[in-house]
Amino acid sequence: MKICTEDQQKNNSVEPKGMSTKLRTEDRTSGSSTKRWDHSKNHTYQYRRLNRRNEKKEVVLLDDEDTELLDDEDTEPSKSVDVEIVNIWDKSQIYYPSRTDPETVELTYSDIKCLDPEVFLKSPVINFYIQYLRKSRPCDDLYIFNTYFYSKLEEALSRTGECGSQFSKLRRWWRSVDIFKTPYLLLPIHGQVHWSLVIIFMPAKEIKSGPRVFHLDSLGLHSSDKVFGVIESYLIEEWRHLQKDSSYDIPFSDTIWRHLSRNIHKEKIEVPQQQNDFDCGVFMLYYIDKFIQEAPDDLTGVRPCKFGRKWFSPVEASGLRKRIRVLLIDIFQNAPPSDRNLVSHADDDSEDEEDKGKDTIVIV
Repeated sequence: MKICTEDQQKNNSVEPKGMSTKLRTEDRTSGSSTKRWDHSKNHTYQYRRLNRRNEKKEVVLLDDEDTELLDDEDTEPSKSVDVEIVNIWDKSQIYYPSRTDPETVELTYSDIKCLDPEVFLKSPVINFYIQYLRKSRPCDDLYIFNTYFYSKLEEALSRTGECGSQFSKLRRWWRSVDIFKTPYLLLPIHGQVHWSLVIIFMPAKEIKSGPRVFHLDSLGLHSSDKVFGVIESYLIEEWRHLQKDSSYDIPFSDTIWRHLSRNIHKEKIEVPQQQNDFDCGVFMLYYIDKFIQEAPDDLTGVRPCKFGRKWFSPVEASGLRKRIRVLLIDIFQNAPPSDRNLVSHADDDSEDEEDKGKDTIVIV
């Protein structure tokens, strides 16, 4: 304030840029001179502070007053950069377990968002974890279909008069697997914004029992009768197809095989229930995970596992969401170049010579 001259006060002059220099007025009523701020005008000290800010845009720490004085032009570029970085990383892709695997799962980084709290799991993430679990157990006694199979099966079986031809096309989904000689078949089921699981157990030949079908549902929303009808039709259609091959090695006793449709046992299983509306996919995956850990190599039992409401704690199952998230982020960061498609920046003129030609991965 001391820089203001006596002349400026008297003449109420205006400096360039239209800034008022009147900083105080005289209160004549009291007989004395009282300094009083005039808040109705922009002041010289504010003008000078703004000039200093424009000259030094590299300053990164601003107090509240400085932040309020920044205009929209100063802040807009940073927002655009943030959006661009997020979009670039979201479009990054990996192939799991590898690009050349016949059952590879393609994932983008944005798929991980479905593992946020209170979000429904999506098929790419579920199929990823299914492939991850399949690697933990030999595939000769276990086969897990992906999330798209059941809806395709349901569609093929519903076409009146075309069931046979549609089913023949569908057989490519399990062309490398003899379903009647595979002890455990697992089918994820999706419908009505809900996930449940079917486990098909093929007992040993000496048991003299046909296939046993179990339905596991964490909310009981899917009709078990409808599900059993689809699975039974599936098994019978495949049985009819194999009947045409006289050299086929029958996996059951002759009596069971000849009357297979009457020897398919179906059971709705009591299992731990989810405690919310959004963990059905997580519970379905945990059923698979838990089953793989406990399913016996001995196929002489009536049930392949100790199911029940107390099979595990619901909290334990809900915790799988975080574990899958950590696992996926780690796989994204460490995926080999042959199994990933990364968006890179090639327009940075300031990069060092030794860094040229390398992919730039942006992690937010």
